[in-house]
Amino acid sequence: MKSYQQYCAVARSLDVIGDRWVLLVVRELLALGPSRYSDLKRGLPGIATNLLAERLKAMETEGLIERYDAPPPVATTLYQLTEHGRELQDVLHALVKWGMDRMTAGPDTADAVQPHWVALLGGLMLPERLAHGTAVVLGIESQGETLRAVLQSGGFEIRRGSAPDADVTLTGPAQLVGAVLSSRLSPEQAVDRGLRITGDHNVLHDLVTR
Repeated sequence: MKSYQQYCAVARSLDVIGDRWVLLVVRELLALGPSRYSDLKRGLPGIATNLLAERLKAMETEGLIERYDAPPPVATTLYQLTEHGRELQDVLHALVKWGMDRMTAGPDTADAVQPHWVALLGGLMLPERLAHGTAVVLGIESQGETLRAVLQSGGFEIRRGSAPDADVTLTGPAQLVGAVLSSRLSPEQAVDRGLRITGDHNVLHDLVTR
């Protein structure tokens, strides 16, 4: 990665994370944890294979990510954030809050929308609304994907797969799920637009209206 050659903490940080795609790789690994190369490629539509490989190599050199060989039945190389890389969670949190005003018009026709992105939005924004020691299990079923998000006062965990223990499940377009989790639409407004909500509606209402 090129350096700005400036003795400034902002410039030094951008030397490491300022290149295109770097923070989106962090987004993917924050959203779903350890991931295969193919998982990252799928979550980063538009990135060239050689560029992804280049970014991963540079991020590993900078100590943001690490890779390891997972044992069977996975039996493949996985990438995950290091502790140093996970410190960028607060940066993504700030970017989500700052960028919400740019989401009000909805996606352009050429925009990709993926369910785990809106799950991450909930993971970054909602745990701070929970009382200490409490947790909410949120199911998301959208665009052929099923996700289980555990939100608790100390953080979050998101995984692909069903959530039979979910307190509440949102089923429908990712855009509507994201609108509810960001409080841009009330659950009732989203239902009127086609979202299906099952489980404890009160849990969701308390979570997104505080």
